[in-house]
Amino acid sequence: MLRAPRPRAGLTLPELLVLFVLAFFSVTLFLPAAEVAKQNAAKNECANNLRMLVLASANCHDKHGRFPPLVGDFPNEKAHGTLFYHILPFLDQDKVYTKGQGEKDRFSVWTNGVYSQVIKPFLCPADTSGGPDNRFEVWLAQTSYAANFQVFGDPIENTMQGHARYGTVTDGASNTIFFAERYQTCNGTPNAWGFAGESTTAPAFGYLTLAKFQDQPAQKDCDATRTQAIHVGGIHVGMGDGSTRFIAPNISPRTWSLAVIPDDGLPLGGGTSTDW
Repeated sequence: MLRAPRPRAGLTLPELLVLFVLAFFSVTLFLPAAEVAKQNAAKNECANNLRMLVLASANCHDKHGRFPPLVGDFPNEKAHGTLFYHILPFLDQDKVYTKGQGEKDRFSVWTNGVYSQVIKPFLCPADTSGGPDNRFEVWLAQTSYAANFQVFGDPIENTMQGHARYGTVTDGASNTIFFAERYQTCNGTPNAWGFAGESTTAPAFGYLTLAKFQDQPAQKDCDATRTQAIHVGGIHVGMGDGSTRFIAPNISPRTWSLAVIPDDGLPLGGGTSTDW
């Protein structure tokens, strides 16, 4: 004689509680791990961007025999912009560069809205200071990086229109910071990759001060004359030889300034491992 199958008993309340606790702990364990992975990915991308900036500058130097200026004409008076504009062809951004063509054979970052173009290699994914659009007041594209005025400018004449060569980096390219992180927007001041003017809005550091970087400052405390660490635990910098370093906040102000100045003739570090 066939019998109807007996219905299976549902989970008891204690069993449901156990499953709930296990699910809760799984989520709480997964979320921090996912956040750490996200932060590490952003740090790696940021370091790679800095490496590309240095290598693009080096390739530009190899082609023209000198570095582009922070702000000015390069390689002659027919092209005007920032260092970031002049190295665009060496970052596979030829279309953005040539968009700046006005009159025949004359180019400018101020022509045809080039200054408003958001360039991915110029942005660190962890830098949220520029807002979702990455443009200051909708018109001026920003960057998460800045170039060293002491290398690319002219400290003697106090102008950003320098014409440095590797030969002027007498302390050694591996001992000199070429690029560093800087907030896209710092206390109301944009860090605009295409702003071709001698101002804190230009993508530079080491211009008005040699003070070391700020460690993730709040916007109200941000100083646009300095660089800012975007990541927890330190700041990424691109050295002149194409390497990158992650420098902790406890670096001494003296060691930072020595790494910024390319020709002081002094060794880095102050005899302690925390300096460099």
